[in-house]
Amino acid sequence: MSRERARRALVTGFGPFPGVKHNPSGEIARALDGAGRWKRLGWRVEGLAFPTDYRHVEARIGAVAQEPPAFVVMLGVAARSQRLRVERVARNRVSATARDAAGRKVNRRVLEPGAGAIRPGRHAGPVLMRDLRQAGVPTGISHDAGRYVCNAAYWWMLGAMPRETRIVFVHIPLPGRPGQRRHETRPTLPAMIRAITALVQAEIGRARRR
Repeated sequence: MSRERARRALVTGFGPFPGVKHNPSGEIARALDGAGRWKRLGWRVEGLAFPTDYRHVEARIGAVAQEPPAFVVMLGVAARSQRLRVERVARNRVSATARDAAGRKVNRRVLEPGAGAIRPGRHAGPVLMRDLRQAGVPTGISHDAGRYVCNAAYWWMLGAMPRETRIVFVHIPLPGRPGQRRHETRPTLPAMIRAITALVQAEIGRARRR
């Protein structure tokens, strides 16, 4: 691995899609893009917000893979969730009915005919949960990334990147509001930005040790 690649990371999120006009995953990715703290650590962290569009995402991941980073932290929104979810696997499946932000749907049941059923994420799930919980946000493990563009992006990223590139996918909830009711457990957007920042910093530390 080149020295430049060893000190470069990627954080991805998504733009709006039907039912979610403001996607916090893209906001978090943009907030982390080129932040000063990464430069002080000697790293370059890029933040990308993909349009929630199957064709665009697949093509963009293929382009990113031409110069692969040391690790990738992928973010997507799970609108009904109350906590962050570390996704353990991407599944070779796709909704034949749900349309993406471009109005398109996939006319088949699988993402890659003839491939296996799952691709495991390249991370230690319990360790990531610890990182996020220490940052003060509710977090759990998930084995189901859904059937929409998030799962597809995870599947394609795992297939496109070399084996030594660590790949994490975290589904986040829609942000809670400051001063929200006591029973509301969704973290606020600033809290999630802090948590993902802490996760990226922890991944940098692990990359240095490797």
